[in-house]
Amino acid sequence: SRVQAAAVHTLYGYIDYLARNMLPDMCDEDWLYRHARIKRCPRKNAVSAKGFARWDGIAGTPEIPAGTQIQRDDQVTFTTLQTVKASGGLLRVPVIADVAGTAGNTDDGTALRLGTPITGIPSTGYADTLTGGADTEELETWRARVMERYYWIPQGGADPDYVIWAKEIAGITRAWTFRHYKGTGTVGVMVATSNPVNPAPGDELVKAVRDHILPLAPVAGGGLFVFAATEKSIPVTVALAKDTPEIRTAIIAELNALMLRDGAPSGKIYVSRISEAISLATGEVAHQLRVPAADVALGKTELPVLGNITWATYTGENG
Repeated sequence: SRVQAAAVHTLYGYIDYLARNMLPDMCDEDWLYRHARIKRCPRKNAVSAKGFARWDGIAGTPEIPAGTQIQRDDQVTFTTLQTVKASGGLLRVPVIADVAGTAGNTDDGTALRLGTPITGIPSTGYADTLTGGADTEELETWRARVMERYYWIPQGGADPDYVIWAKEIAGITRAWTFRHYKGTGTVGVMVATSNPVNPAPGDELVKAVRDHILPLAPVAGGGLFVFAATEKSIPVTVALAKDTPEIRTAIIAELNALMLRDGAPSGKIYVSRISEAISLATGEVAHQLRVPAADVALGKTELPVLGNITWATYTGENG
């Protein structure tokens, strides 16, 4: 009987394993690749940031060769893609991050230093429109896209099709479709990332979405409008009964998560939800929410972002 029990236990365990993995909603990562292949929904790979490094005030026409390594102060490295000569005092060379992912995205004006000195070129240049890096798609985000393929079978240009097509581009995690956006028969597709601070993607990413959709969509190119969401800043004034730097940091994180979670075009960010998010912050004891005083309505093409936070004095009374 013990041998039989052991055999049956193993059998039931395998059946349970199969039951969990037969559908994509609960399956393991390895199985999700299989489900995704069936639905033609591959996982989005990491993408390297691209842009330019620039040097101003260059004398003469020194040349920076293709393949030159440039480094940020935090050791993130980039490689030049072309051989470029300075002209008119300006040297602007296209570069790509050596490692794919968001780590390569660099704010304009950030110092970039030559790995090897080049005669006539200062050792330090600056980042210029160095964006577009994206990490490998998170497992649960990918799972949600695969599930969408089960919910919405492609229909040759229905609203969900545009959402699915847009989210196939690395970095785009949210999209909305607007019928007759600029006249009968036109389609508007608004796209956004999961960055709660700057959800609006850059022009290059928006163009990548449009270029991807064009061959798939039934509308002519002139009738397709792909655009980034407009960011609506929501300032907050709050007074804390217990106020420490750690609590403030936790509150900011919760409010950013709220903007990402509740933000939708033509929606609302409710005062009660803002207050709830503040209460969820680790260490928060009590608070008074002064601003906003009323629910914040979002426009047709707007997504919310957290604006300036003013930390007021807690009085023990409302107001």
